[in-house]
Amino acid sequence: MTSSLPEQWWNQLSLPVISAPMFLISGPELVKECCLNGVIGSFPAPNARPIEVLDQWMGDINDTLIAAKDKEPGSKIAPWAMNMVVHRTYSRLEEELELVKKHQPPIVITSLGSPKHVVDVVHSYGGLVFSDVSSVDFAKKLRSQVWTD
Repeated sequence: MTSSLPEQWWNQLSLPVISAPMFLISGPELVKECCLNGVIGSFPAPNARPIEVLDQWMGDINDTLIAAKDKEPGSKIAPWAMNMVVHRTYSRLEEELELVKKHQPPIVITSLGSPKHVVDVVHSYGGLVFSDVSSVDFAKKLRSQVWTD
């Protein structure tokens, strides 16, 4: 199975690029500036500590991008992405998933585990899930786990 960006997103992009979700570097200001300039901005959820800060970041990103679209409907404003650790031992997984339901990031990038329950949530509101893997073998394993269940 292959996936691509929704057709309406192509008109929002200056470049088909996702800024890297850099640990301890990427935050809401970088994400907003990327998106406002037609590049998909992203950040790792663990950068926002405690969980209440993550809630604020996600709300601020949505509010800023919606206001910019309202102000200049024809401008290229890209969607944003959040990177989630989905390993079953990650202590914030369920809390972060609740915030994904609340704020509905257009793209969720998953790492370090099966994205199965994240896929269900994100697809329920029309978002996309990209899984970050470290090898072709892990990509094949992931594909068989997620798309055959």
